[in-house]
Amino acid sequence: MTFKLIKEQVMFQTNNDASDLSDFAPHLADYINEGYELLLYAELGVHVGDTGYAALSGDSDVPKTSAWTHRALADYGTWMVYRNGNPLKQQRGYAFNNAFMDVYNKVRSKQGQTVTFTNMY
Repeated sequence: MTFKLIKEQVMFQTNNDASDLSDFAPHLADYINEGYELLLYAELGVHVGDTGYAALSGDSDVPKTSAWTHRALADYGTWMVYRNGNPLKQQRGYAFNNAFMDVYNKVRSKQGQTVTFTNMY
């Protein structure tokens, strides 16, 4: 999924037309890259900005995380857009935050970064 498609997915999920993207563009790229940083570190153990792992900026840029995680970047961007709104918008955003966190936790568990307690009474 390209950066452009991720941004368009956020616009769809927030019930905005893709033509309204310029209104959201200044912050939307930051929001998506913040989610990208979280997933990139969880999956590959690198940060955005490390050699070969630039922030997403061009419309044709593709995240270097697994393809199945790309949709989660749109969910994170949607959560961030809603998070800054009124309580009703924040309520709508929780589902997108949960969807992102589900993917994030799956990525972390595949990397052995979860903790399992045994023999707990």
